[in-house]
Amino acid sequence: MQGGLDYIMLQFLNTDGIRTIGSVLGQSIALDYYGRQVDDMVAEFTDINRGMEKTGTFSMDSKKLFQIVGKANSNLADVILKLGLFERSDIAWKDAKYAQIWEYLRDEFELTQRFASLDFKLKFVEHNIRFLQEILQNRKSDFLEWLIIVLIGVEIIISVFDIVHRSGFKFF
Repeated sequence: MQGGLDYIMLQFLNTDGIRTIGSVLGQSIALDYYGRQVDDMVAEFTDINRGMEKTGTFSMDSKKLFQIVGKANSNLADVILKLGLFERSDIAWKDAKYAQIWEYLRDEFELTQRFASLDFKLKFVEHNIRFLQEILQNRKSDFLEWLIIVLIGVEIIISVFDIVHRSGFKFF
């Protein structure tokens, strides 16, 4: 095998060599696809963060946030499980010359570095998701606290009215 910038030359053209090359090319293309999806999520969170910076508030509902959480988790699972990014092909495991091709192409296409970049972006998304979930949780907690205060106030008013009514006090 010989390789250089934008080419690889095999000693023999056979199905195992083509499968090995195809495997790495497929991983590279899939990594590009998931990279674009994660870039879209990063852009969405960037817009949300800029909006919060300008307005000082956050207006996303929990359903939309959970959809983004699901998308982020699905992307990471797909990259690791479906893409098999860290798993050699069966051919590369069985024969050292195909393992050499596989390693060469992984280095040439910078799959490890690109995955590290994707992982960093996914961690950014995950950090933003946690932050926004905390905001939503705090809103819910605040609402429930105010509801309890109102209910206690209503209970006090009812108790005072009952005490006054039992004492025989007439308002008019």
